[in-house]
Amino acid sequence: MSAVITAAAESAGRASPSIWRRLPSSPVAMVGLGILLFWIVLAILAPVLPMLPPNAQDYAVLGHPGSSAKHWLGVDPLGRDLLSRIIWGGRTVLEVAPIAVIIAYAIGCAMGLLAGYYGGWVDAGISRASDVILSFPVVVLYVILIATIGPSAVNIVVAVVLASAPGIARIVRGLVMSLMHQEFVAAAYLRRETDLFVMLVELLPNCRGPLITDFCLRLGYTTITIGTLGFLGLGLPPPNPDWGGMVKQATSMITVFPQMSLYPTIALVSLILGFNLLADGVTELSQKD
Repeated sequence: MSAVITAAAESAGRASPSIWRRLPSSPVAMVGLGILLFWIVLAILAPVLPMLPPNAQDYAVLGHPGSSAKHWLGVDPLGRDLLSRIIWGGRTVLEVAPIAVIIAYAIGCAMGLLAGYYGGWVDAGISRASDVILSFPVVVLYVILIATIGPSAVNIVVAVVLASAPGIARIVRGLVMSLMHQEFVAAAYLRRETDLFVMLVELLPNCRGPLITDFCLRLGYTTITIGTLGFLGLGLPPPNPDWGGMVKQATSMITVFPQMSLYPTIALVSLILGFNLLADGVTELSQKD
């Protein structure tokens, strides 16, 4: 088992660098990557940056919550520094979204490989279970799940995994079925390789192009989801910084101090734009393979 997993990792490592080495040749991908690196660096440096804690309240400035030397972007309705909360909110998103998508991909790829490789009743069972989950509107499904199990970072990950894994499985299933009759699969059968080896070493790495693109896009969708849940009051419980929650909290003062909701919205849009631009660039490069 360990030998198969090692071989799969080595095969994936040989297959994927072609895209990543050529990433600088795509201006769109580099712009997206630059935006993402900007937020990643801020998230990493958040604990050491010279700024106020995200939950520290300054009641003295509530009468004039706009930009100042002490609060560059102003404060929220509770007197908390907006810049600090935006940066710490980005740190939260960049922790929760990748974890949720990686787990969803692990489960979805396993389901799709089994369904596409074995077919028959295995395919029928996995496909019907996926159809049931995919029949729900995504936002409604998220709201039902979070409202049932309660808002928290862990529960957001659970909700994203449950909602995303079936869609990933469907993508992988279609890719595997299109590759099953390729010569490299027949050669693996002639070498009497195990089913697990064929799935992990021969099939999955050859699905990398569409999956890398979908992975980047799904990170953007998950970021939207976290923001939407926060706006609906189903995101991270207070006082955790949450971009969607910050926008909702500022709606009562949007006509007087629009920056309270504008800055978190810009942060959310920019991060999603980064993921989408990177996905577009990777798609362009993968089509040239």
